[in-house]
Amino acid sequence: MDLRELAEMLKSGEKKESVAEEEEVLQLVGFRIGREEFGVDIHFVKEIIELPEITRVPRAPFYVEGVINLRGHIVPVIDLAKRFKLDGGEGDKVVVVEGDEIVIGIKVDDVTEVLRLPVSRIEPPHTMISGIDVEYISGIGKREDGKVVVILDVEKLLKGSKDVEA
Repeated sequence: MDLRELAEMLKSGEKKESVAEEEEVLQLVGFRIGREEFGVDIHFVKEIIELPEITRVPRAPFYVEGVINLRGHIVPVIDLAKRFKLDGGEGDKVVVVEGDEIVIGIKVDDVTEVLRLPVSRIEPPHTMISGIDVEYISGIGKREDGKVVVILDVEKLLKGSKDVEA
């Protein structure tokens, strides 16, 4: 799937939909960091872009790559591979998310697809999860193909980024 196809899906998507059985469905933008698959609520995704030139910011937290100029707006870019201490982080995509007047870019290895997960297939994060700050996880989704997707809490990511905002 290329960025244009994904952009069209984003434009036509809604935050939540109902399926025939009236079961609530959450739409997520899926992406990979290393071998792990993550998702963020489509409602928060402003756009997905190729990684532009990043300007480093002195004394920024270790997981802040720097800032980009996004059509005249300065946007901090964070590297979740560094933030969560995961393998990966060599990708060339940025998922730009927005909420509460805060905009940040999330550097990812690859954007995979728009996922539609019934709410019944989403569980709260397990207390035994380690390696990732559990406070930034809103749930664990079970895909129909048996794979698991870690659903990130964008609002908490944004709140944690207030102090790095340019």
